[in-house]
Amino acid sequence: MPATHPAVSVGTDREPGQAPRLSAVPDEGPERRRSGRRARARDRLMDRATRPYPQNAALIGVENVENLLLFVDDDLRETALAINEVEKFLLRTLGLLETPNLRREEVQSVASDTSVLDNLDLLNETVESLRRRLARLSARMK
Repeated sequence: MPATHPAVSVGTDREPGQAPRLSAVPDEGPERRRSGRRARARDRLMDRATRPYPQNAALIGVENVENLLLFVDDDLRETALAINEVEKFLLRTLGLLETPNLRREEVQSVASDTSVLDNLDLLNETVESLRRRLARLSARMK
């Protein structure tokens, strides 16, 4: 018997000669995500805004650390969003280069899109802010 992914089953309602159709099988629902640490960094960064997380023992007793950590989390999320926008530009460029009928107008359109520069500026600002806040956190720690 072939191994299958627990959340996917192979449907048998198909016509002869067609490949098997995959259909989702409900697993444990929303609780499924709580079973372990999420793998993608972006997901984990966004989770910190909506889910409780354990406080690091080294930060217990550090004065005014709660607000500083909120700002650090905010910088992390903003940085991740800026990276995501830069990645979209890179994927758009890659898709353009992989187009079989590449046209000059399409290349010019991507080349003239300056929004990626705005996102790079934002990325620089958020990383610099993150570094400053981490330096502040380090100075407050014992």
